[in-house]
Amino acid sequence: MRAKDWDAYWRNAGSTAEKKDGGPQDEALERFWLKFFTQIYPARHTGTRLLDIACGNGAVVRFARVAAEPVENSGLNIYGLDVSASAIRLMCKRYPGTFGIAAEAALLPFQNDAFDLVMSQFGVEYAGPDAFNEVARIIKPGGIFAAVLHLRDGAIYRECTANLEAINGMRRSNLLSSFEGLFRAAQAVQRGLGGKEMFHNADKVFAGAVAASENVLQHWGKGAADGMLFRIYSDIAHMYRRFRNYDPDEVFNWISLMSNDLDTFAGRMSSMLKAALDAPAVDRLIAQLTSGGFTVQTHEILHMGRLSVPAAWTVVAQKVTSDKL
Repeated sequence: MRAKDWDAYWRNAGSTAEKKDGGPQDEALERFWLKFFTQIYPARHTGTRLLDIACGNGAVVRFARVAAEPVENSGLNIYGLDVSASAIRLMCKRYPGTFGIAAEAALLPFQNDAFDLVMSQFGVEYAGPDAFNEVARIIKPGGIFAAVLHLRDGAIYRECTANLEAINGMRRSNLLSSFEGLFRAAQAVQRGLGGKEMFHNADKVFAGAVAASENVLQHWGKGAADGMLFRIYSDIAHMYRRFRNYDPDEVFNWISLMSNDLDTFAGRMSSMLKAALDAPAVDRLIAQLTSGGFTVQTHEILHMGRLSVPAAWTVVAQKVTSDKL
């Protein structure tokens, strides 16, 4: 997924994103991060530098700050990095005093040994193996890397697959394009540039698209793609019943916006699926970290939700200090 698509996602998310730190899996993630930070803070001192890679709106930053509050002289300096400048603005707004940088994880704009702690939640893996080399470079000897990574065929992976298939089904229904065609046919009739038969033909095409979109919603449910598909369907139904109350240019702009939103959502789902790691891929990552001077402390699957289903990998590794090399 391109950086501008991520930026569009965070820009459009706005206040909703500020309330959503990861969806229904938050409880499991909170347990993981709070346990991690609670265990490491007592050994840290004033001036500790933490970097959250692919920080988004600051989900991991929240856990870091909560865990640091009771620790005397935690002295935590928090940096967030993301390809999206909009995400960085959201994080800095939510957590004053943090430092935000818009940059690629595969080419980190930091000197060697710059950080004591480097974190990532569903992010660093998007940038591929080069990002993990960069992680190894910027962590100080004795520093720690901790990450939650997408699990291939896990619960989140399957949810992304379903969302993508639902979006593609809605695209194939041609609901948006047929609604635009119907509106343009209505305009032509009003201007005397077409007969009623043109409108009726466009209405038949639209009716077929509505039926196809209803099949998609029936199969995948109203909540598919965070409810976006059902909202598009409902908004079109509302506009259809009040045809003459809408300015055509506003309708066409809305159709274009919704089409772009579908593309962005689909791109996000595709990139998640591509970034997800199976067991051999994680084994290669562990070998990469080990060869980069790390001792891997945690390498396991995180279970999420009420049914405690496999959903993510967790990796915690410490960089070997110079006297142990």
